[in-house]
Formats: sequence, structure tokens, C-alpha cells
Amino acid sequence: MVPYTLIIGRKVQESDAGTGRMEHWRIVAFKSKGVTLLLAHANGFPKEIWETTLRCLFSSSEGPPIDEDWSFEAVQHGDSALLNASSLSGIYEWMDNARDIANFLLNYIPSAVSNTVLSTHLPRVSNDATLLEAARREVMAALKFPALFSSMILIDPVIVQSHQYRGDNFRAYVIGAIQRRDRWSSREEALRTFKASPLFAAWHPDVLQLYVDYGLTDTPEGEVKLKMSGMHEALSFANDLASNETWELLEKLDKKIELRWIVPGRPTDKSMQSPEATRIRVWRRPANSSNIVIHSAGHLVVQESPQELAQDISDFLRRKYKTTGMKAQL
Repeated sequence: MVPYTLIIGRKVQESDAGTGRMEHWRIVAFKSKGVTLLLAHANGFPKEIWETTLRCLFSSSEGPPIDEDWSFEAVQHGDSALLNASSLSGIYEWMDNARDIANFLLNYIPSAVSNTVLSTHLPRVSNDATLLEAARREVMAALKFPALFSSMILIDPVIVQSHQYRGDNFRAYVIGAIQRRDRWSSREEALRTFKASPLFAAWHPDVLQLYVDYGLTDTPEGEVKLKMSGMHEALSFANDLASNETWELLEKLDKKIELRWIVPGRPTDKSMQSPEATRIRVWRRPANSSNIVIHSAGHLVVQESPQELAQDISDFLRRKYKTTGMKAQL
């Protein structure tokens, strides 16, 4: 097995200089212990894509009961892609991603929240966590290790039946990724190009700026290019068996893990599947589950409606973990 390097961004209770470009939030708990969030990005995006949602989540005078959050980055995405450039191959399996997440939670996440600066390479420890996620790979990890999670927020994940996510639409994602432009003369040109695209024009401007800042890297020629290549994005899209397997197993997910489904509802882009298929999916495991439709967003809810998403996340966490005195500060 080829060894890969994973990058996990961290936000802790106390603000701290000298910790790189990841911002640290200061959260002051009065009466209850907060939870730990693990955030995962969708295919093609860096871990920093969550930053606007996190700003919204912690900007209110009373925030949700969160002690810290960790932003996971898959091996071929963002800065992880740069570190693993010489090791990445033309074969990709989503189950490897689920294994990496489980391995991090089982063996590396610190056992207690601390405001100290962690080393670049974490020692092996063990801890439990609560999950906020946007993809099928975390559900795979929860199916294998249910004790790791107390809840999961599923943001229109690609968990579909075997007869879906195929045909022309499936091929369009793969071909589109391969043909995607990946190089620009500058970040300014890239931003102008993105704004002219209907896909990116629907994004919240702060999220689009994050994509320009953290999804691109400088080249020796003085240009900028995507950190994740179109080929590796296409390989991720092409591996659809994991989506089908997760759908089949979803009804067996431990009922102690509360599920909160975030469903896109924008008329022109309601989801990657039909409304009827979405209704079936969110009740695939009906016990201890709920869902909400965000009408302002399409499939990319994190990118398009971070404020509405943050509000629902906050409401869910406050209800489930019943905090009464948690204040969040930048």
C-alpha cells in the first residue's frame, strides 16, 4: 500500500497566532461540555470550503455547543494533493477515504480539547467524535465504527440506489472534470472566470474567494492551477459503487446515531437525484432522523447558502446537546 499524507485543519477554543492559515475560534462554555465536529468536503473542494459556514456558525451572540472542529481533507484534494502528488495513482476507492477518517478518529484525534498548538504530526491517541459531513465516506466509517459518532449532518450526500447516478448524467460529471480548465495567469483572472460561470456564480462570494485562495496553487511558470487535478476529480466521480453500497446499508446504521439530512430545494437545482428518490433516501433509516429543505441552495449547499446552513446546524446542535450557556467569539 502506498503511504499517503492527510491534512486535518483544526479550530480550538482559544485564538492562537502562529498556527498557519487556519483560523481559530474562541468558544467560552458556561454550563455544558461542547462537542467535537469533524467536517468533510465534497469532491473537488479543499477543506477550507467550510470557513464561511463556520464564521456564520460562530458569529451569533449565542453559538452552538462546540468545543472544537476538525476539517478533513482527502488525499487527492487541496494541500493533501500537493503533498501526495508523487504517490497518487489512477485507481481510487471511496472506502479508502472512510478508512482514513476512521483511522484518524480511532488513533490520532487528541483525547481532550486543548488550546495548545499541536505538532504537525499528531501522536497516536484515541477519542470519540461527533460528525458534520457532506459525503458518503463518513457514513461508511459510521457503519463500521458506530461508537465513534453521536450524530451526523448529511448535506445532500451522494448516497444513491444502483440504478441512479449512471447514464448520461454520470458520464457528464466524469467528462466535465477531465475537461475542466485548471490553469490561469493569476488568481484575479481565475476569480473573474469563475464569476462568469453559472455554476460558480451561484456561490456565496466569500466561499468563492476561499476556493480561489485555497483551491489554487502557484506554478513555477508564475501562473496558478487547481490543487486537485481534473483527472483525480474524475476518478472520484467514477467510483460510484460505494454510493450504492452505502445506500443499501444505510437502514442498518446504528439508531443511536441521530441523522439530520440537509436537502437542497432551489427549483433549478434540487439535488443530484429526483425529488422522489431524495424522499426515499432521507427516510431510508427513519428512526432518529429528521430533514430540512434549504430552498436557496442547489446540491452545493455549503458553497451556495452557508448562512442558512449554519443556522440549521446551530439549531440542531443546540437542540440535541441542550446547551444553555455557550457563547462563541472570534
